[in-house]
Amino acid sequence: MISEFMLQQTRIETVLPYYDRFLGVFPSLPHLARAPLQRVLKLWAGMGYYARARNLHAAARIIMKDWGGKIPSTKDDLRSLPGFGSYTAGAVASIAFNQRAAALDGNVKRALSRLSGISDSFSPLSKKRLLENLAEDLIPEGYGSEFNQALMDLGATVCLPARPKCPSCPVKKSCSFPASEKKPAKRQERNRREEVWSVALIENRGRFLIHRKDGGGLLAGLWQFPTVVNPPGQKEARQKEVLRMGLRNLFGIKTKFQKALPPLQHSFTHIQATLSPYLLSLLPAQKAPQTALRLPARWVKLSDLSRYPVSRAMMKVADLLKSRFNGV
Repeated sequence: MISEFMLQQTRIETVLPYYDRFLGVFPSLPHLARAPLQRVLKLWAGMGYYARARNLHAAARIIMKDWGGKIPSTKDDLRSLPGFGSYTAGAVASIAFNQRAAALDGNVKRALSRLSGISDSFSPLSKKRLLENLAEDLIPEGYGSEFNQALMDLGATVCLPARPKCPSCPVKKSCSFPASEKKPAKRQERNRREEVWSVALIENRGRFLIHRKDGGGLLAGLWQFPTVVNPPGQKEARQKEVLRMGLRNLFGIKTKFQKALPPLQHSFTHIQATLSPYLLSLLPAQKAPQTALRLPARWVKLSDLSRYPVSRAMMKVADLLKSRFNGV
């Protein structure tokens, strides 16, 4: 279950060290269910797609409460849990419980489509249903785990999107993939929405303000420097004004801009963010700013930032800041 959640949208070489650390801290379902979400997010920090961690934690708690601590074994039951889509439910049901359940990742979809001749002329939903039915018809009774893992490996190592290794394919005699299509596939560029993030680096006696991003959406539950998202093309004077107002409204603090630091770039799945960090200070009249904070927030030394679950985007800003404040 943990490996499938981690492998959603993330390459295996990236996942492996996180997987080992995660199981070291949470060796069983009860350990994971009892843990506070912030500790789970801290171990996940840097891997991205944090909704996976929140869903995994929620699923563990539901399994402990409603299923007596036993992970459901069927695809339908697994799909009732947070974070379990069709693929993840099918993968866990088949690989962990040897169920006759389809697990259609990208590699499996491609291999089955070529093998069967099911083309893109069908709607995406119709094609998915056809492939799921085909996969479940092909799975030999009692071999759900071996069959699905073999099919995943076939798509990952032989039936490649570009330059498939058809001569060495074990099912080439039954494959309907026409030779004329065996050409390198064109790489589709991912369209990302452009955003400009104004990041407030508020220094107070060697410490900087961070807060936990509550609610849902991107980076929810993680800690970050106060940030305002602006549309591209907005003038810097307006960005500063909106940032100052946000700091006053959300944290009850008044600030003074000191310096703009060099912008940074960070890519999310659907967002290309330009991070615009600004170094600020508190106005002198505020002697005890921590008493005015209205959100879950902390004043921390940069050397202590690693104790909190922080995204890669914010760590880029922190690294830039560290170069300006050596050893703070």
